[in-house]
Amino acid sequence: MYGMLFREVLFPFYENRLRGRSTLTYLKELERSQWRPEQELRELNWRKMLEALQFAEQHVPYYGRRFAEHGVRAKDVHAPEDLVRFPVLTKAEIRAHGSEMIATGWKGKLYKSGTGGSTGAPVQFYYDHETYERRFAAAMRADGWAGGRIGEKELHIWGTPTAAEPRWKQAKRALHEAVLRKKMVSAWDLAEARLASVVKEIVRYRPNLVIGYTSPLYFTARYALETGRKLPSPRGIVATAERLFSHQRETIERAFEAPVFDRYGCREVMLIGAECERHQGKHLNLENVFVELDAGGRPARPGEPGEVIVSDLVCRSMPLLRYKNEDIAVAAEAPCSCGRGLPLLAAVEGRVLDMIVGPDGQVLAGEFFPHLFKDHPTVARYQIHQDKTRALTIKIMPGENYRPETSQIIEREIRRLLGDRANLQIQVVDEIPVTRGGKFRVTVSEVPIAFGGEAA
Repeated sequence: MYGMLFREVLFPFYENRLRGRSTLTYLKELERSQWRPEQELRELNWRKMLEALQFAEQHVPYYGRRFAEHGVRAKDVHAPEDLVRFPVLTKAEIRAHGSEMIATGWKGKLYKSGTGGSTGAPVQFYYDHETYERRFAAAMRADGWAGGRIGEKELHIWGTPTAAEPRWKQAKRALHEAVLRKKMVSAWDLAEARLASVVKEIVRYRPNLVIGYTSPLYFTARYALETGRKLPSPRGIVATAERLFSHQRETIERAFEAPVFDRYGCREVMLIGAECERHQGKHLNLENVFVELDAGGRPARPGEPGEVIVSDLVCRSMPLLRYKNEDIAVAAEAPCSCGRGLPLLAAVEGRVLDMIVGPDGQVLAGEFFPHLFKDHPTVARYQIHQDKTRALTIKIMPGENYRPETSQIIEREIRRLLGDRANLQIQVVDEIPVTRGGKFRVTVSEVPIAFGGEAA
């Protein structure tokens, strides 16, 4: 009863009348457009990309300068193949030229965000409220594919603030979550005792939708199976933020007796692709992002791996165009049988994060570290390594304006979860190497994770 009242009356009144937002209008547009033919959606996607290029060239100093340096103009772009002549945006360039990337004369309020990233290189950026509303609407559409409905119970195994919040902010957050019926559970501590309380909370709350980081979801499900705890079955479980492996999907689905919906995005542009009820790949969020898959300077063919280059089609305050997020993806060779016109990504090779084990058996999700370091943009790059003795080394490459106090703050926040007995040291270094395979790992642990005496 509450769910229907909230969905039909309270939430529309709050969003439309009190806050003056257009989120629900955008959601209705997205729910209609998803059923348009693929060719129509691709044409719309391309027109938006051209508009974003033209706006950036004319109103954003960074792009005007960079396009001129490469001898390219937005008016000369006639097909997606022409984009390869345009410069690619990297994290390093956002860090170095962020102030030049704000649109000239922008009057609206800007909201700051950041990412620790799968490459261990923190970066900060800005967006406007219309961008937030359109992104939120896209996430709501994807939630609907997984069985989510506004006003019905959701449980999020998610990142929580890494530093202590003032009480007024905690109270405001708690009220907001209670009204929206969103129960937030910290994803950081994955120790056996903590997992027991997470399972207990899920059983007590009985959510209709569960959303979480992949690894915490997997360890929660595995713990429930190994201890014989029966979990309630939601309509769906959304796994995101990390790469989802087949054995993780199988374990989560077996524990919850509900389908898993894999979702792909990055904090810089938010949702990129999401699974629908057919689970045949991730539908691209074509209305909001333009996605290129680059195979050595040319567009990758369907079924062929390519580097992800993504452009935000809705943000005009600080547009991110041809942004290389350092993931690899594969476009599907066939459309989804669901009938939606949104094309599919068949696979995404995203971040893989090791767990960290504390001196008293605490298990800390690897996702904690990108969440922590996103608030420290003066760190150019970082990496966490744990050896077999559980000794933890945090390597930090200092960036511009880095201060020694930053190391102390980082150490304090890590010890807040692992305890003062943790064997922990911070090393300020000039370089952090990639792995033998040429990849960069944010967290690397040599300690196996064990529940009930059985190691993962």
